[in-house]
Order: sequence, then C-alpha cells, then structure tokens
Amino acid sequence: MTNIIAVSDEEIYIHNSNNKKFDLLICSGDLSPKYIDYLMNEFKPFFSVMVHGNHDKKYYKKYYEEENNSFSKVYKGVYVLNHSIVNLKKFMKKDIVLSGFSGALSYGFRPFYFKEKDINRFKREILFNTTFKGNRYRLIDIMVSHNPPYVKNTIKKYGQSHTPSKALGEFYIKAFPKIWIYGHIHPSYYFQELDFEIRYQNKISYLLNAVPYKLIKYDEEKKQVIEISTFKRCSPKKVMLK
Repeated sequence: MTNIIAVSDEEIYIHNSNNKKFDLLICSGDLSPKYIDYLMNEFKPFFSVMVHGNHDKKYYKKYYEEENNSFSKVYKGVYVLNHSIVNLKKFMKKDIVLSGFSGALSYGFRPFYFKEKDINRFKREILFNTTFKGNRYRLIDIMVSHNPPYVKNTIKKYGQSHTPSKALGEFYIKAFPKIWIYGHIHPSYYFQELDFEIRYQNKISYLLNAVPYKLIKYDEEKKQVIEISTFKRCSPKKVMLK
C-alpha cells in the first residue's frame, strides 16, 4: 500500500497529527520552496516529486536552468518531472510508474507555460523512452500536471486563464493512468465538482484536483485506488466515456 499526499496552489499548513507514514509527496505546482520544505518535514515522505506551475518562476532568481528527471536545486530534495516519466523502483521499493508535465496553457516559456503543440513533443518523449518503448503508455500509474486535461463531462466552469488542455485530454485517453493529479483550478473559483472517477472501455481512472491537498491510498500491486480524502473522505463524481 502506498500513502500519498498531493498538493497544489494553496499553502495550507496542515498537520500530520497522527504521525502517519507517507510514502510519496506529489506537488502539482504554484507552491513555494518554503512550503514544500514544511510538508516534507511534517509528513516525512519517503520520496517527493513535483511539476511546475505558472507562478513558480519567481523562485528562480536568474534564468531557468532545466530541472527534469533530476532533483531540484531550488526545491531541495524534490524530484522534478517537467516532461518525463520514471519508475519509482529507482528510488523506493514500489513498482509505481509516474509521469509529469509542467506549466499552464498560455503564452510564455516552458516549463511554466506551454502551448498545445508542446504536448506532441511530450508524447514522443514517452513513446521513445527506452524503458517503456513498445508499451505505449500502458504502464503509467500516476500522471501529474499543473494544468487540467480536457476530458468530456468533467470540468465545466473555467476562465480563459484556466482552460483545460485538449492535447492533455487526448493524452489522458491514450494513457489512461490509474490516477491523474492536477492543480491550477481552485475549488473556490467556480464551486463545482473537480474530482472524477472516469470509466472507459472497462477501465477506471481518477482525475483528482490537488488544491489544496488530497490524501490517497493506492495499492500498487493490484493497481487500485483504495481511498481518497481531504478533511473527510471524498467520493469523486462518476463519468462514463464512450
């Protein structure tokens, strides 16, 4: 069993009052290095990973030096997946394949912003990664992005600066990870359902908003989500895709 805490966008100083063991901290962007350091000290995850949000550039004093498939020099102790994929067996005794894509859909520079065409490069990187060549996404347990993907019948209200990505949505359907974690859209912005249990071709995937945090129990052996909660247990809205 893998205990996961996923966070994004809003810095809520939550406490691990029961000293629960956490295996994995996942950050979906727009959080300060100071806050991530707090979470790492409070929850003591075995491994921490992140993608960048559109506001993270301010924490880099000079031009951005590529941090991808590597530990960050700014977010100390956190592994960055700007546009890549990794099997966590490399770092911990759990067979969990995790992929990440940074940024918000807008004009600007990677990794803090992206255009739809940038997803094509990302898909090629996944396809031709030597470890996963020939498997065509089938191995992804967890996908992490800052911007939400566009998936039919899920997120319905959003402003121009928070538009779900159609290209990420196409990747979602092809990859169909067990869990897709995203941020960028704050629940308080539009007051709508932002967590979904998506069923497609006899498969189940969970699209989960990490703002401000989600606690997830994941059985990496059975490849099943056991529980999702924040301050109480969550029941994501069910969506059937044809």
